[in-house]
Amino acid sequence: MQSGGSPRYAQVRPKKVGTGQIIALVAAAVLLFAGLGVGVFVVFSKDGAERDKVAEKYSGNKVPACASVVPRVPDLPPGRPMEVPAGLAPKHGWSCAVSDTSDPRAVYLEFVVFEGKGGATGADGARKEFSAFVDGGGERSSIGLGEEAVWSAVTPIGAVRPGVQCELHIRDGNAVLGIGAFDAMGPGSSTADCRATVEAAAKPFYDAVQP
Repeated sequence: MQSGGSPRYAQVRPKKVGTGQIIALVAAAVLLFAGLGVGVFVVFSKDGAERDKVAEKYSGNKVPACASVVPRVPDLPPGRPMEVPAGLAPKHGWSCAVSDTSDPRAVYLEFVVFEGKGGATGADGARKEFSAFVDGGGERSSIGLGEEAVWSAVTPIGAVRPGVQCELHIRDGNAVLGIGAFDAMGPGSSTADCRATVEAAAKPFYDAVQP
């Protein structure tokens, strides 16, 4: 978004597409975004039962719904959130997308909380999840939220509409937050613009899920 003037999205009228195409884009993006995690892990040790009880920052049974978080994040597309559960315990949370035919962007939010299990703490699970983004060629971010942050190395989704995709992941205690954006402005897209959309949403999202 350019300072001192109208949003750049208002300067270029996106080409209208059918609802089916938008749904296909959002569904494909949410599945890709949610599927980047490493999944359930188990580490055994003799004091596993005690480590499972370690106090964690986030509680798996108090994860706020995506629909309650989205209104607290400004400047998202106006569409209704589409939520996908994070998976089986020890993972709790969701991935969700916000997209609308009137806006060329689609924004994805992911909030995954880990509980201790099998000798590993929830924080261990978050580190394991986060390491996949680092090991996958991610670029470290200095956004200053959580304990560390990284931009994922991802391939843009171009099957439905050409554009640019970017994803930021933040490790915070026993949770990993993800913010992604798909900017379908075609030749007018840039990674810098995509990252600006993500960075603008990152702190409000982070604040909205704090326990």
